Amino acid sequence: MGIVTDAVIVNFITHLLPMIHLAIIEDNKEYRNALSKILQRNSNIQIIHEMDSCVEMIPYFEVDLPDVVIMDIDLPVISGIEGVWRLKQKWPDIKVLMLTVFEDSDKIFGAIKAGANGYLIKKDPPDKILNAIISLKNGEAIMNGIIASKVLDYFKKQADAIPRLDEYHITEKEKEILDKLIEGLGYKQIASECSIARETLNTHMKNIYRKLNVHSRGEVAAMFSGRFKI
Repeated sequence: MGIVTDAVIVNFITHLLPMIHLAIIEDNKEYRNALSKILQRNSNIQIIHEMDSCVEMIPYFEVDLPDVVIMDIDLPVISGIEGVWRLKQKWPDIKVLMLTVFEDSDKIFGAIKAGANGYLIKKDPPDKILNAIISLKNGEAIMNGIIASKVLDYFKKQADAIPRLDEYHITEKEKEILDKLIEGLGYKQIASECSIARETLNTHMKNIYRKLNVHSRGEVAAMFSGRFKI
């Protein structure tokens, strides 16, 4: 019997992972091409769309919808923040990773409020971007460390303005789920700790989003970062 090497194990696990259909919206052609070449080295990434603006994304996505969209903020005609909002209006479950040079608070929270699921900086290493894509596909939220610090600072300043959950008619089970969601747990772990099926969790999540009038985990975090008032 032959020796099973680490490379063989990694290759086997890689083939078990689902294919991730990816779209890249970036107006810097040189950066877009470089990013595309790097990401396509991973056999689980299939880039189905590459475009330099948000103008034609809706008709293209109606034909072939990606799982994850990488989007810049400073785009021509339609900004990336507006682009995220348009995508989330039509496909609430689509995952959007903002990949940009901007680190200012207005851009960060504009993207989060629009529904972005992740926010990284272009100077982040390729493996971090790849891991972010996989994490977003698995339902997690991703942020660059610098961005996360800015978000936490913002949350601290907003602590006194945290809304009361009873204003939104959130049930006890929904409060339990919301607390774990804010902690950053994945959906599978939340379902396990709340002793409910994944399908039941999905139903609760839809109700939570509807009651809070939000479209992403980022928006939930922005509302209840310092934990909620009962």
